Amino acid sequence: MGFNLFSFFSQKKQDLVVPDSLLLKQIKSLAKHSHIEVFSNIEIFHHKTAHAIELLLYDNTRGIYLFEIKRWSFDDLKNATIQKAEHQERSSNTLAFEKTQDIIRQKFNEVLHNDGVAIYNYLLMENLSALEYEHLDDSFKALLPQEKIIFNDSSTSDIFKKLESAAAPQPTMDTSYVMGTLLTQYTIIDNQTKLHLCNEEQRSFIDGQTNTSLSILQGDAHSGKSSLLLLRALYSVFKQKSKKVIIIKPTILARDIAYKKLLEIIEYGIVEIDPASIEILTPLELINKHLQKLKKPAVNSLAMVEPKLLQKSYNDADMILCDDAFALEKKFIDFIKHIQKNKSAVFVNLDETHTIQRITLQHSYLNSSFTLHTLQTKPYAKAMQLLHTITQHDAYATVLIVCNQETYEHLQEDLENFIEPKTSQVNADLNLLEQNYNTIQLTTYNAVYDLDADFIIALDVCEQTQQQLTYTLHRANKEAYLLYEEPCETLQKFLQKDTDENNQE
Repeated sequence: MGFNLFSFFSQKKQDLVVPDSLLLKQIKSLAKHSHIEVFSNIEIFHHKTAHAIELLLYDNTRGIYLFEIKRWSFDDLKNATIQKAEHQERSSNTLAFEKTQDIIRQKFNEVLHNDGVAIYNYLLMENLSALEYEHLDDSFKALLPQEKIIFNDSSTSDIFKKLESAAAPQPTMDTSYVMGTLLTQYTIIDNQTKLHLCNEEQRSFIDGQTNTSLSILQGDAHSGKSSLLLLRALYSVFKQKSKKVIIIKPTILARDIAYKKLLEIIEYGIVEIDPASIEILTPLELINKHLQKLKKPAVNSLAMVEPKLLQKSYNDADMILCDDAFALEKKFIDFIKHIQKNKSAVFVNLDETHTIQRITLQHSYLNSSFTLHTLQTKPYAKAMQLLHTITQHDAYATVLIVCNQETYEHLQEDLENFIEPKTSQVNADLNLLEQNYNTIQLTTYNAVYDLDADFIIALDVCEQTQQQLTYTLHRANKEAYLLYEEPCETLQKFLQKDTDENNQE
């Protein structure tokens, strides 16, 4: 019986599922105590295709280790010989990983304009021992050297030695930068265009591992919720699990910001999808699409929609993802539940106690934190003083002032007359191209979604819900100022929650 090396490696794969064998568990355990990270059952999205990789290890001081997992036993191989395929005769590489390497190199070159990092090839022989290998035909030993094989009886130290023998350590290469470039579907691009590779709980959500059609995604600020909605939509459409995904954002401005981020992910990752397959809408835009299908006139507010119309069937998306659901009206939430009862819907931070499945993100993908200042004062006057102090200290710092509509109207004129840096008014009802951003921005609580700034100054805090206040203050990158004149229940609840979270940390 004979094999050539090409056919030996290119046997048709079954489903892309690698069970955690004892050997694989051993490798994962090794990684926990080293600078090696394990990626099993992953895919590289490139243009219109997804290339599957059973097992990849990344050592940020050496490079990428590619593994081909083989489950053949000694009985399968004892009477076999192996030879190189014709087109591989001139190759010095004794393992047939050319296709996978080419795709990795191509992605690095197209995204980073360089070859990326070094790549080393190994075999994982789950049903073959080192002693049994010695009794195989010499052709196996020539083309598949022992130092490139992890056997089922390899000790942790043996595995470590084989991996370390690949090459001498190189300067540290950031894991998020390298693997984030390869794994588009698991990479968050922040507002400073820095890459953050998703952790295990984030990847689980992107893969769509939920047990019900309706679920709640919850987590603290900077746990990546908004970015994960975009990545899950991209993953689902690219893998053809969904023909159409709709993402709901509370405002027109937030919708445009999300769409801009989606384009950044697609363009950076060099992924090709049908642009019509992912649609980002406000609640009113989705309702008007529904009314249009029913041949009813469009409306300017949800209050104008007759309740009976929201009970009719509507089939437009396989999945609907509602960001910042706490800011959406209850009748709209009920509408989504109605039209998606046999499909998929996810609500971000929905304050609901029903038996809907909850997915909780425990970790933040950003290490940065802001300093909160709680000041009992004359809010209006203190806000003007803070603006003067901040801009004098740092002329390039961005400041976002958030207040109610009445204060907003009063502040407009005063900011223009008494504050030297130019001020812009952020309007949630205008699209991104119509906004005029300056270092100082004035907005209301219903327009703050998806905005961020170095400094946040919050006024009229007692008129807001605890959840709205928490969301607003966490838009700060450096410092947030909570200004109030008299204590109130909202403020007390917020401060108690903030204290409890700090104690837990």
